[in-house]
Amino acid sequence: MSDSSSSVVRLVRRPAQQSTYDDAAPRASLTDRLARRLGRIVPVARPGQTVYVVGAIVLAVLAVGLRAYHQLQSYELFMDEVQYADVANAFAGGRGPQLWDEPFYLHPPLAFLFFSLFVTHPVNDMTVGAVLSLRPALLIFGFVNTLLVVAVTRRVVGRWASLIAGLVYALDAFVVRFDSRVMLEAPMMFSVLAGVLCLLVAVERETVRARRGFLVAAGLFFGLAVATKSTSGLITAVPLMIMIVTGWGLRRREACGVLGLLFGVYGVYVLIVLLSGNISFWFDQTLAGTFRAIGLIKETGFTSKSNSPGFASRILANLSLFASSYALIGVAVCYALYLLFIGWRTLRGPRTGKRGAHAAPPGGAHARIRAGDPRVSGDPREATLSLVTCWLAGVLAAIMYTGALGEVEEQTFYLLAVPSTVVIGLLVTQAGRWAPPWRVVVGVAVVALFAGSLWGWWQVHTTRDDGYERVIPQVFAQVDHSAQICLGEQTAQFIMPGFGVHKLTSLDIARRNGCSYAIVSTALSNQGLANSTTDLNAEIAHDYPVVLSAHGRTSGDLLVYDLNRPLPGSGASAIAPDDRSLPLTGPA
Repeated sequence: MSDSSSSVVRLVRRPAQQSTYDDAAPRASLTDRLARRLGRIVPVARPGQTVYVVGAIVLAVLAVGLRAYHQLQSYELFMDEVQYADVANAFAGGRGPQLWDEPFYLHPPLAFLFFSLFVTHPVNDMTVGAVLSLRPALLIFGFVNTLLVVAVTRRVVGRWASLIAGLVYALDAFVVRFDSRVMLEAPMMFSVLAGVLCLLVAVERETVRARRGFLVAAGLFFGLAVATKSTSGLITAVPLMIMIVTGWGLRRREACGVLGLLFGVYGVYVLIVLLSGNISFWFDQTLAGTFRAIGLIKETGFTSKSNSPGFASRILANLSLFASSYALIGVAVCYALYLLFIGWRTLRGPRTGKRGAHAAPPGGAHARIRAGDPRVSGDPREATLSLVTCWLAGVLAAIMYTGALGEVEEQTFYLLAVPSTVVIGLLVTQAGRWAPPWRVVVGVAVVALFAGSLWGWWQVHTTRDDGYERVIPQVFAQVDHSAQICLGEQTAQFIMPGFGVHKLTSLDIARRNGCSYAIVSTALSNQGLANSTTDLNAEIAHDYPVVLSAHGRTSGDLLVYDLNRPLPGSGASAIAPDDRSLPLTGPA
C-alpha cells in the first residue's frame, strides 16, 4: 500500500462507535425503539456539536441572503425562465404541462409543479412581472442545499472542512447565479445531494437491515432528481453504474436496487403520461432532448452550428465575474482525478490484512464489498470515501462526454460546480496534514477563493442588469397595443402579449410588416445571439431615434427605436407613418 493512498484513506472522519442492534434482546417500548433508531442517524450532542450545527445554519442563512439581495435586478431575464414560468403558470391554472398552450414534455414536471405553488393568480400570457415573481421561490433551495453540502461533506471529513465546503457553495458566484433564477438546476441538485447523503449514511450502517431504508430513500431521491430534469441522470445513474461494474462503495445488488428505484420513479411519470393520452408528445420531445444530450443534434450551446459564441470566448468574457468559480472547478477536477488514480492503484494492488500507522484497511482505499458478508463493510470510513469517489467519477465521465460530443451549455457546468464544493472539503482535509509551507499555500488559496467569490458576487448584485424589466413595462404603458414591433433580440417576443411581433433581420422586413418600433440589444448582437446584426443596429441608429433605453451587463444597451420618425438629415423615411409616436429620450 503506498503512502499516497493511505493519506487518502485518512481523509475520512472517524465515526462514533455504533451500538449493535440485538434482535434477541427484550422488546423495548415504541419510544425507546424510535430513540435508538434516531440515535443512529442523529449523533448525540457532544462538545462542539452545537457550535457546528449553528455554524451550518448560519451558512444556510448567509446563502439565502446572498441570493436574495437585489435578486430581481441583478440578473437579466433569461429566455428559459420565461418558458419555465409559463409551464408553471399552466400547472397553476389546472391545464397541466403546457408551453404557450401546447403540450410540453421536454422536461419532467416536478420543478414546474413546485414553481406553480408560488403562482397566486394564473395569467393568460407571460409578463416580466409574472416571471420575476417566481425567483424568490429558489431561496428555499439556497438554504436546504447549503445544509446538504455540509452534511454530505461531513460524512467523509471533519466538521470544519465540511463547513468550508458549505461556505464555498454559499459564496460561489456561478452557483449563486443559477440558484437565483427560475431554472431547474437548484431543485434538481436538492434531490441529487439528498440521495448522495442517504447513500453515505447507508454505507456507515453495520448490517444490511440497517442499510436498506437509506438505500430505498436514495433511490427515490435520485428518481425525483430525474423527474425534475432528466440530465441529472448523468450524475446519479452513471455513478451507480460505476459501482455495479467496479464493486466500489456499494454491493453490486444494492447499486442495482438503487438504480432500479431511480428508473421506477421515472417510470411512474411515464405511466401517468401514457394514461393521460399524451405519450406521443412525450416520446417526440424526449427523443429530441436525448439526441441533443448525446450530441446528435446541436441546436444551442457552445458547440452548436449557430452563431452563438464559443466556449473559450465566454470563459474569457466572464472571467472578471467567475474567475474563482473556474479555479474551483479546475482544482476540484484535478483532485478528483487524483482520488480516482489512487483508488485504481489500490484496487489493482495485492490485498493484505496488516494494519499499520500508515496502512489502509484491507482492500485499499476502495475495497470491494463481499456479497456474502452480513456486515457489509469492515470499515465504514473506507466505504464513504469509495462512494464519494464513484460519484465524482460519474460526474467527471458525464461532463467529459458532454464536452467532447454532447450539447454543451452553461448550465452543464452546474452539474460539476456543486460536487466541486464537496471536493474542496476533501482537499482541505488532506492539506491539513502536509508540511507547514504547503498548508500555508493552501490556506492562502482558500482565502483567495472566498475573496474572489465575494468580488464576483459584489459585481453582480450591486449593479443593475434588468433591461427588460425597465423597458418592456414602458412599452406597454406608452405604445398602442395594436402596433407592430420588430425584435432584434429573442426574449421580448414571449413577454409582449397583444403586440404584433416580428423578427428584425433587415429594414425591408420592418417595412413589409409595417413595424412602428424596433427593439435591439447591442451586447446580444455583438455575441451573435440576436436576430439583428451589429451592422443593422448601426444602420437603425443612424436613421432613427431612441425613445426608450436601459443598460445592463447582459443585454448591453436595450434600445427601442421609433421607425416612424427618421432623424433629420438621415435620408430615411417613416416605415409605418403614425401620429402616436413616443417622446424622444436620447441614447442610453
